[in-house]
Amino acid sequence: MRPFIVVLCLCLGLVHSREPMRTKRAVDPDAFRNISELITSKGYPAEEHTVVTRDGYILSMSRIPFGIKNQGNSVMKPVVFLQHGFLGDGSQWVTNLANNSLGFILADANHDVWIGNTRGNILSRSHQHLSVDQDEFWAFSFDEMAKFDLPAMIHYILEKTGQQQLYYVGHSQGTTIAFIAFSTMPELAQKIKMFFALAPVTRLDHAKTPAVRLFVLPERLLRFIFGKREFLPQNWLVQRISSTVCGLGAVSTL
Repeated sequence: MRPFIVVLCLCLGLVHSREPMRTKRAVDPDAFRNISELITSKGYPAEEHTVVTRDGYILSMSRIPFGIKNQGNSVMKPVVFLQHGFLGDGSQWVTNLANNSLGFILADANHDVWIGNTRGNILSRSHQHLSVDQDEFWAFSFDEMAKFDLPAMIHYILEKTGQQQLYYVGHSQGTTIAFIAFSTMPELAQKIKMFFALAPVTRLDHAKTPAVRLFVLPERLLRFIFGKREFLPQNWLVQRISSTVCGLGAVSTL
């Protein structure tokens, strides 16, 4: 009942807004930029890298080798690896202004910043043998992300930088796969100088959100409701709709 009331209040707020719904505001150009464009638009250098996991997934990674405040500094910098959360991608670390995005802040603090993307997100939708249109492509969970994705990205970063260890910063799901990987692969954990867990997730025992109740439903029913492939896909259509709705004057007042 409570979610329905919240949605109803939001709708009433839109209807009675002093600014007409048809009034549009300029759409932020960042809404249509990829991660490299987000980085370079703020004046920072960007590199694109790809990593292939042992089970064939092709992952996209981004690098900010130095910041605006330390350009041309050839001294070996501490390496920081940023890993996004659930239903996210690496752009979440560089979406805000430079003084409010961790990726840029760390680059300006003289760190070599690497940004990862796990299998299946909008930036890592390729496989050596499978297509995103095949059910087999989506037959994974955070267990596979921990077992295959994280080691592949960490080993690649250390090989490229010539360093023995790196700092790991994970958010939400990024902490979950790290807890799994570092606890089951001690040799991988030894390559982590320090692990920073932002909004860490290890268990759902005390979650009170109504969405958790869905998990008690039979798996066959859940697959019928949500499908067996991508959940809440991020594509050009969703991007276009969200940018249009968020550009409405009434929405911007919320």
